[in-house]
Amino acid sequence: MKIEKIRENEKLPGIKIPKKIFISSNLESSIRETDLVIIASPSFNFREILLQLEKYIGVTYANCPPLLGIAKGIEKETLKLPSQIVEEIFGDFPYAHLSGPGFAKEIIEGKPAKEVIASKDKGLLKKLKEVFDIRPLEVSFTTDLIGVQLAGALKNALAIGISLINAGIENPENKKITKDLVRQGVKEMIKIGKVMGAKKETFLGPAGKGDLILTSTNPLSRNFQFGRNLFLDADKMRKDIMERKITVEGFDSVFAFYRLGKIYKLDLPMINEIYKVIYEKTPPKKLLKI
Repeated sequence: MKIEKIRENEKLPGIKIPKKIFISSNLESSIRETDLVIIASPSFNFREILLQLEKYIGVTYANCPPLLGIAKGIEKETLKLPSQIVEEIFGDFPYAHLSGPGFAKEIIEGKPAKEVIASKDKGLLKKLKEVFDIRPLEVSFTTDLIGVQLAGALKNALAIGISLINAGIENPENKKITKDLVRQGVKEMIKIGKVMGAKKETFLGPAGKGDLILTSTNPLSRNFQFGRNLFLDADKMRKDIMERKITVEGFDSVFAFYRLGKIYKLDLPMINEIYKVIYEKTPPKKLLKI
């Protein structure tokens, strides 16, 4: 395994993994005698990893540690959030989800960041408060598991549209347009959250509005870069994403939330227009009229 030899993630060049961290491609040995399993994969791989874990959870290791997911997406085919996939496969299993406005590179460099961890299991939240008591990383905790997952997935979808529009605008109105689009995006987050049982305040906090602002305006964001490059060369970006040459969670999320909007009969003008730009090759000008 390349990462084991060079002790460096190719997505984070120049940042060495400390020697005290054990690296293995053996899933069975990796979960043995651990306190927490963190699934740090894109949402389109989430189910596959759970199915691999299924071989050991509750069979080889009756006391398998709880799971913590960090994917900011939704399963395109089933429209299920990570926690719903966990429940489908494992039933009532201890699961938590982390989301919020923070980039891996900046967190590793010790820069301040805010994250939110959600779980329906209050006992698990209590344990995670001890694990994530790491400054300058600031972590808040909530039982709104659905809301935190929705916020992370939705902000990626919405950020593509905001950065796409900004790529085509070079005038003093740029900041105002971004602010207006963020406001509209949060409104659509709240609409979807309401029908799916999430709390409104989750979308107004760091997991929702905070993460949307950061992702929509920071070049470190893959969704930001995808939106800008979509404006410059849409055909190439669609090809790269379909062939999985790049990982952009928002691409599948746009499709999923467009479908959810139709199912629940929701008025989601921003999601709808982003969907049309990405999947129907519609010019992005309509986003400015929302």
